[in-house]
Amino acid sequence: MGPLTTAWLLLLAFYLVVVIEMFVPSAGILFIVSALLALGAITFGFFHSMAAGAMMIAIVVFSMPVLFAAFAYIWPHTPMGKRFIIKAPDSDSVLPKNLLSSQMQQLKSSKALVISPMLPSGTVEIDGKQYTATCSSGSADPGQWMRVIDVKMNRLVVMPIEIADDHQADGGFEDELEKVVEQTFDDFSWDDSANDKDPKN
Repeated sequence: MGPLTTAWLLLLAFYLVVVIEMFVPSAGILFIVSALLALGAITFGFFHSMAAGAMMIAIVVFSMPVLFAAFAYIWPHTPMGKRFIIKAPDSDSVLPKNLLSSQMQQLKSSKALVISPMLPSGTVEIDGKQYTATCSSGSADPGQWMRVIDVKMNRLVVMPIEIADDHQADGGFEDELEKVVEQTFDDFSWDDSANDKDPKN
């Protein structure tokens, strides 16, 4: 095998290692190997002739911008690239806090579908959008319907829909509690008015 054939094989191995480097984390080892292969291709090219050596240099030099462009385009889509590149935040996460809070407040009383186990926090879906929520009753299973009862620190607070609706319905828990409080207040006011009367009169 002559020097020119060896030069072409080393050049081919150089491109192969560069491609592998896109998919395999090597802490720079494969980069060093690719550089040595390119240097070897150039060296064996000169062993054959000055023209062959110059051609190897030209191929390596002019292919570098293409390799860098391909690396920049392909690498972010590889499994390794996805782990190292931080995903750009979505529009909801970059909204001003007061605007985001206002939008979240509008979700009160909405129906929410649990899509991940809530112990007590998890993910719910409202109108096709996902939100982080906390279950006030402690836990909930995927597929369970919840009602948004509050928003705290831009996080939804949800309750099982049957419990929430019972609390808010006429005759429900909150309604009965309000009646008890009102009755207690009326009784207290009546006792005070009786105590204020002058016994001599």
